[in-house]
Amino acid sequence: MKRLASRSFPLSCRAAVLTLSVLCAAHTAHAADLTVTAFGGTWEKAYRKCFVEPFEKQTGKSVDVTLGNPLQWVNQVAANPARPPIDVMVSTPEATHIAIERKLLDPVTVKEVPNLAQLDPRLVAYGHGYGFPITYGDFGLMYSTKRVKIPPKSWKEFVDGVVAGKYQAGLPDINYVATPAGLITLFNQLYGGSPTNIQPALDQVKRMRDSKNVTFFSDPNAPLNAMRNGDIDIAMYYDGRAWAEHDTTNPDIAWINPSPGSVAFPNMAVKVKNGSPLGTQFLNTLASSEGQTCFANAMQYTTSNTKVAYNAKVKPRIATVDGSIWVNFDDIGRYVPQWIEAWNKQIGR
Repeated sequence: MKRLASRSFPLSCRAAVLTLSVLCAAHTAHAADLTVTAFGGTWEKAYRKCFVEPFEKQTGKSVDVTLGNPLQWVNQVAANPARPPIDVMVSTPEATHIAIERKLLDPVTVKEVPNLAQLDPRLVAYGHGYGFPITYGDFGLMYSTKRVKIPPKSWKEFVDGVVAGKYQAGLPDINYVATPAGLITLFNQLYGGSPTNIQPALDQVKRMRDSKNVTFFSDPNAPLNAMRNGDIDIAMYYDGRAWAEHDTTNPDIAWINPSPGSVAFPNMAVKVKNGSPLGTQFLNTLASSEGQTCFANAMQYTTSNTKVAYNAKVKPRIATVDGSIWVNFDDIGRYVPQWIEAWNKQIGR
């Protein structure tokens, strides 16, 4: 099974003497006033520019941005809830649901976060009173217009096309944040599965894997690099990231929403219980029309703030609430551990 490579980063603090090691570790632990999470690649760059930098300028406080996996972040907080290593998590609805069930979050109201009043209540409902989406995007198909002259009109056409060898495809593996809802849940709906029976979805993934026409990825930048290099022709991917790649690096890339639609992914922002009180102020920055306007026009995602102004290029590309597939992320969060186990047994790690 092919996989697209992910980068790993070495630890920055190393010392030959125990005393220096302790000092270095202590400095690292207290380097910032606030620790927040983010997804990598262009998402992180826009997040820093639109939210982190304005917050630091306004408050004079420093913010540490940590990357990783949402379930990993929840487990890190759960391991030390009295002194959590993270103050604000921006992650997936599934991870947010798990954090709520474990009582790891503070509730969020308009009193603490005034900009909450500007957000679309349909999207805020996903937070169950503990947070809100910054933006959301659809997980559809990114493809090369040079190598895929006629893109698949439906998801089933995509699957059958991969199996037949019409194109080399990039698929998210089980470690990618979009896989539970964007692939497993979607394929379950298409092929007759359920939260307690994902075999229909796994069977389709195995068909594609066994065709040798699939490369799996877990790093969000990997399919972009593979597309540039000609290693893949088409990939399951977010609309905003695909359009950002089209505009900045590879104009041959395009994105489509196959029938019957693509799953919408809200980026949920929540404050960790016992985290820094600055977390509430940072949430207000995340909910602001200024920050979300900056972020939406950089990443080309739909925002939760109803006062956001999209530029002329971005507005026709973004997803709409009525045109996206909205899944029950609470159910997904409940079943993800079993899904991961089933995937690893049948598809591989």
